[in-house]
Amino acid sequence: MKFPLHQPTLKLLTGLSGIELGAASHNPFGVNAINVAPKFDEDMFQDNQVNMGEQPTKIDMYGEADNIPVKDKSQDFVLSSHVFEHVPDPISALLEWQRVIKPGGYVVMIVPQPDALVGDNRPLSTYDQLVKAHQEKWTIETAPAENLYGGKGGHYWKFTSTTLRKFFEKLSTKNDYLPTINWQLLGTEDPDSKVGNGFWLAYQVP
Repeated sequence: MKFPLHQPTLKLLTGLSGIELGAASHNPFGVNAINVAPKFDEDMFQDNQVNMGEQPTKIDMYGEADNIPVKDKSQDFVLSSHVFEHVPDPISALLEWQRVIKPGGYVVMIVPQPDALVGDNRPLSTYDQLVKAHQEKWTIETAPAENLYGGKGGHYWKFTSTTLRKFFEKLSTKNDYLPTINWQLLGTEDPDSKVGNGFWLAYQVP
């Protein structure tokens, strides 16, 4: 079973080359991207693709959302679908994406709706929680269990399209304790028109 390509993403990224985090054969985007994925859950991720009736997508490069082994300003985009919520320290991931993307490049994200996981009754994540995770440098080994749903490498965070966009807006304001991430919002889609269980955000990185 394959989900359809996502036309807003194709419109934005066709003709460019970049990074897709955790590309999956059953959920393709049809863009020119290196598949970067972590080593620790490779077997589980490949099993998930086989269970969807597809041959697993080849991992081109081992890495994580906050540690992508490519040169500074070398990529036209970073594409992240159902990955951001799995990152213990999302601010570090955003800073890493900002590092690898060329000026004028793009961040494209699909993030799960807050009710996407049955039984996940945690409240929505707050800005203060994400700041705390960054200041304490949370990892999959050190993140508090109360922030996690689904076991190691599961969902650490819950957002709506509105709360995540407000989080980005706060990061664009200069302050004494966090680096600035001042990206331009290009588009939103809620729910997304790909699988339909998330929302889509597209940003341009200056």
